[in-house]
Amino acid sequence: MKHRGRSHTTLTDTAKEVVTVLEKIPGVKMIAPGIIDGKRNASKRHITAVFTTAGMELIISGQGVQKVAVHTTANSLSVFRTLAESKSLSHFSFKHRERMPGR
Repeated sequence: MKHRGRSHTTLTDTAKEVVTVLEKIPGVKMIAPGIIDGKRNASKRHITAVFTTAGMELIISGQGVQKVAVHTTANSLSVFRTLAESKSLSHFSFKHRERMPGR
């Protein structure tokens, strides 16, 4: 699996938990962390998946909000389901929506 910007962007502790699980899921081609926005309450942890043509973008909130792009070779919905069923992420709430051109 290819990580874009290895030392370019760091991950929040909350996003690290999610990326650790993502790295074990077959069909994940690349994980690209995005900018961290520090405006979030740490008591609630949410993951929202926005499905795109390349895979999905995860909006992970905990200490802050961070977007993580996930490019997949497999069906991105099945990758998201596997992520949501992970026992180590049971303390997160999961939502999803679609943002695909032409649909």
